[in-house]
Amino acid sequence: MNTVTLKDLKEDLSSWAEKAAKGEIIHVTKYNRPYIVLAPSNPKGLHVGSRVGKGRFVTVVKRRGVGKLALKALQEDREEN
Repeated sequence: MNTVTLKDLKEDLSSWAEKAAKGEIIHVTKYNRPYIVLAPSNPKGLHVGSRVGKGRFVTVVKRRGVGKLALKALQEDREEN
């Protein structure tokens, strides 16, 4: 556990952010009182693959033509907004 003042955090944010990203928990103080905690965003047990956010929509309906109509309706609905 690391402790850093808010002033020191502002002066060297990138190195403290790297430490937090690597798994360290950093307690930030302001006026000698606990203020915030920096922690990694991805828990060690959570695996985020290289394909996250790169998926595409596909139809799950196997009946002929129904899936395409549903996707077309979805696309039209999105274009209206």
